[in-house]
Amino acid sequence: MRGLLRKVGLSLLALALTGAFVFHGAGVANADPTTVDGARAQLAQLEQQQSELDAQYTEVQVKLQDSQKALDDARSDSAAQQAKVTTLKTQVSQIALQQYRSSGLDTTTQLLVTDDVQSFLSGLSTIKKANDNTASLLQDYQSAQADLADLQRSTEAETTQIAAQEVSLADLKKQSDDKVNAAQALLDKLTAAQRQQLAAQQAAVNQQTAAATNTSRSAVRTAIAVGPGGSARAVAALNFALSQVGKSYVRGGTGPNSYDCSGLTMVSYAQAGIGLPRTSQAQFGVGTPVGLSQLAPGDLVFYYSGISHVGIYIGNGMIVHAANPSSGVLTASVTSMPFMGGRRVA
Repeated sequence: MRGLLRKVGLSLLALALTGAFVFHGAGVANADPTTVDGARAQLAQLEQQQSELDAQYTEVQVKLQDSQKALDDARSDSAAQQAKVTTLKTQVSQIALQQYRSSGLDTTTQLLVTDDVQSFLSGLSTIKKANDNTASLLQDYQSAQADLADLQRSTEAETTQIAAQEVSLADLKKQSDDKVNAAQALLDKLTAAQRQQLAAQQAAVNQQTAAATNTSRSAVRTAIAVGPGGSARAVAALNFALSQVGKSYVRGGTGPNSYDCSGLTMVSYAQAGIGLPRTSQAQFGVGTPVGLSQLAPGDLVFYYSGISHVGIYIGNGMIVHAANPSSGVLTASVTSMPFMGGRRVA
């Protein structure tokens, strides 16, 4: 059964949106899960929901990494500031002790009993300068203490935020895993004959996809020679992504053995010397917009309302993407999911 889920599983969205069955809103919720068409529609909906959850997971993961770095920086700054405060405290203590020892006679009495008035007056000038320096040192000490308190509060705030983000990641992971389990439960409701029918339909789709991908790879090579299809760097990113086909999908994955959708696109473009943000939503803001009919090899393609999935356009109506835990990195039709737009970044 697990093997059948991997073959059929959530990747049935490709079949659902390429003509076998198109779902719309409430129709999916009302679809009979005990029929092949109904199961296919609900599996497709589960894939979209899982994609949205995994996109949120990646976004929180990025924020957690930023928070951890900020905490490390705050701890380092706090340690340095603590050392500064300790040094200033020692200096202030020494000056206070010296002033206490020399405060036995007031200034008037010292002037009356001194034999060398000129030397005494010169000493007073030196004492005044020393007192001024002491006042400045005290101000520095107070300021350093205030800065240290701010850094300590910052460290506490980052620690609290990290704890909340870790809880959020665990919750999102559970919700995403629940979608996978729901897909398995959905398949369990079908008869053996229905599961075989789903598997046969998916096998037909996979066969068509493989044939189209081979054609698309040839088209990509032609595009490199002729130049109209995609820039050299875009095609380099595409070729790297294609070389990852067959590897597993892991939420938060950035290679080399597993990826999530935006992890695959980010690493692929990094191989071509182009930096992309970590999440699909952030990647949607990079480069220039490209419509479905203007896509060229190497363009980023985005899916679902709110943008929760991304792949790379191959050409000939095909994409390569890290699909989901059941399917891993594979090729599919560019319209196998609700297309929201393309971006050209090279």
